[in-house]
Order: sequence, then C-alpha cells, then structure tokens
Amino acid sequence: LTFEAAQAGKFSEEVERRFAEAIKHLEARGVSAITGDCGFMMAFQVLARKIAAKPVFMSSMVQCPLIEAAMSSSDQILILTANGDSLRAQKEILLSHCGFDCTDDKFIIKGCQNVPGFDAVAKGKKVPLEIVQPGIVKMTKAILANNPKIAAILLECTELPPYADALRCHTGLPVWDAITACDFYITAFQDNPRFGVNDWQQTWDGGQEEYEFGMNLTKDDQQRLINKSKETARKKEKAKKHKDSLDK
Repeated sequence: LTFEAAQAGKFSEEVERRFAEAIKHLEARGVSAITGDCGFMMAFQVLARKIAAKPVFMSSMVQCPLIEAAMSSSDQILILTANGDSLRAQKEILLSHCGFDCTDDKFIIKGCQNVPGFDAVAKGKKVPLEIVQPGIVKMTKAILANNPKIAAILLECTELPPYADALRCHTGLPVWDAITACDFYITAFQDNPRFGVNDWQQTWDGGQEEYEFGMNLTKDDQQRLINKSKETARKKEKAKKHKDSLDK
C-alpha cells in the first residue's frame, strides 16, 4: 500500500487482502484500536471497519463531525492536507460513510504541497521541520486573514502534527490531528485515576516494542516490499552506527 495508492483512494485485490491480513495481525497482538499512517487512508475506513473487531479510525478526519457539532453554524473549519485536489477527489467516501461533506462551505480544504520543503512527503523523504514550520504558519495565517469565519483547524496529513503546537501558538485556534484522534480513542480504554475504580489496569512500563518495517511478514512477502531498498539502506546505516560505537 503505497502513498500513491492511498492518495488515489483505491488498491488492488492483492493489496486489499494484505490490508485485511495486517488488521487481523494487529488484533491478534492485542491492540485496543487501529489507525493509519496516512490521512488519505480515510478512503479505506469503510473496508477496515468491516474487517476489524476493534475500533478503527484510519484518518484524523473521523474527528470532523465531532468538531463540526461543537461549532456554531456560521463557523468554518480549515482542513490542511498534503494535497487538496487528492482529498477533494475522495468526497463521495467522506459524505456517504463518514457523515460529512468535505466540499461543503463548512470545510475549507487547503493543500500544503506548495509549502517550501513539504514536497519531501510526496518524495518519501524526511521533511525539514525548520523549513516547513514557518511556511505552514505563514500559509495558515494568510488563509485565516481571507477567511475570518474559520474557528478550528484539522490537520489531515500524518506529516503535519509536528506543526500543531506552532499553529495553536500563532493562531489561538484549536488544532486537531492524528495524535488527538488516537488520544480520543485510547483514553476511552484507560483507567481514570482521579475517581471511580482504581488500580484495575496494569501500568505501562514505558517500554516501546521494537519493530522494523516488514518484520511481521514472511521472507517471501518481504521480497515484495515496495520500500525494500530504503529499508535495506536504513539497516546498513544502523549496522554501521552500531559498529562505529563498538570501535570507540
């Protein structure tokens, strides 16, 4: 499942089968909820919901109806995305299965594809935060100046949460993103220590499970990975750093 496939909002039968296998693999590992690592995966929300037994929120955009419900009827919501045209192309999915119309006057969609440095997302490269952040803030402030009814911001792209705090700081508006979506669902599973029944849930030990891209796949499936060359280079770099540390 490549970025291009997610952006197009469709995939082949083979990828669909592997998509289902991935969901079942996560559920077998005991996850509480499942999300996606690309905002354009909202197009697969309906399919994922049919497959999964656990809560599924493939994109931060599942928050749109909730945000809209909290706003005045005259307020507008700004949606920042990696590519505005690609998101608008998914409007039928959003309208028929997710409860809102992204082309409605309520939602203003703006792509970040022209922000200096943000093209790294489409190229699959590391995004230079120090270059992109000022550009995101500048673009957003210009949008707000031309659209004074905007009362909230939603970051659709999973590459945008690093700039959420800067947007909150410079605009004074509430900002939702993939992280707030995850927090919303995960906190529903967690013990509230302030009242009620306490000490019923095991405390997280702070350890993060180690995972490398494709490690859950068989060797045959690993050979089919699109990003195999990038992962091989990453492993070589990791091995080199380990060797250098031992040589010191």
